[in-house]
Amino acid sequence: MIDADKNKEDIKLSEILLETRNLSKHYGHHKAVDNVNMHIKKGAIYGFIGRNGAGKTTCLKMISGLSKPTYGEIEMFGYRGKDLEKVRTRIGCLIEAPGLYGNMTAYENLNIKCKLLGIKQKGYIEDILDIIGLNNVEKKKTKHFSLGMKQRLGIGLALIGEPDLLILDEPINGLDPQGIAEIRDTIQRLQKEKNMTICIASHILEELSKIATDYGIIHNGSLLQELTRDELMRRCSERMEITLEHPRQAVPILDSMGFVNYQVVDKEHIHVFERLNESAQLNMELAKAGIMIKGISIISEELESYFLNLTGGAKHD
Repeated sequence: MIDADKNKEDIKLSEILLETRNLSKHYGHHKAVDNVNMHIKKGAIYGFIGRNGAGKTTCLKMISGLSKPTYGEIEMFGYRGKDLEKVRTRIGCLIEAPGLYGNMTAYENLNIKCKLLGIKQKGYIEDILDIIGLNNVEKKKTKHFSLGMKQRLGIGLALIGEPDLLILDEPINGLDPQGIAEIRDTIQRLQKEKNMTICIASHILEELSKIATDYGIIHNGSLLQELTRDELMRRCSERMEITLEHPRQAVPILDSMGFVNYQVVDKEHIHVFERLNESAQLNMELAKAGIMIKGISIISEELESYFLNLTGGAKHD
């Protein structure tokens, strides 16, 4: 049996790099972010999912130190409160559009930030250009870059200083398929080669599902769910859905029949992820045990449908 609370236990057992507790940001009576409790594990690619206006950018600005919370707490690398200033340099961020000098090359843009941080290491900039796939643009001015190239250079700027946590806000927004693929490849390289922890915000769940290891879904300023990639895939995969008044009563029957890959998801539903062709037999065994069911069906759900259903349909904020 799959425990619905297993994710929470896994998170507690894993090393948490960043955690927020009741993080909130209010503008007058408007609650842009309302009591958000995030948990980002070390080495994860955390997909922060939400529609435009859901509160993603506001959350990331508070985590990055660009905005002050109305109340709540952020803990990173074991530091919190005023001590957070000691570890802000361990964060690299690309929030909104990257600030680039259009008449300069990629190398020159990176070199300016290196000088500001006192970095003089030989080959340092070349290494970053290689990681972000811009080592062949040479003397091309950034004003002539595609949007995808500009976004990758923005990531490169965020990488200066060797951050342990990289925060990216909508880095694939507005990109064509090739640009999206390039950003995706860059993020995966950073995680694999640098063991970097990455928080990437987007409203496109389908794209993030290709790279993220963990997810947080935010809507109207509130964090609705945190779940792993495996959990998300299970919820969106083909499954048998059993509807009944007391799901826990069916657990002994499922166990006696040898079912192991199932989950009690709420007060009325059990999802079974195996032996889907045995729904009639399962129905009969439940009836023999005096357990009356309201319905049993085989369903599947696409990622975007799951996201839309969770956040209240196809309307936009």
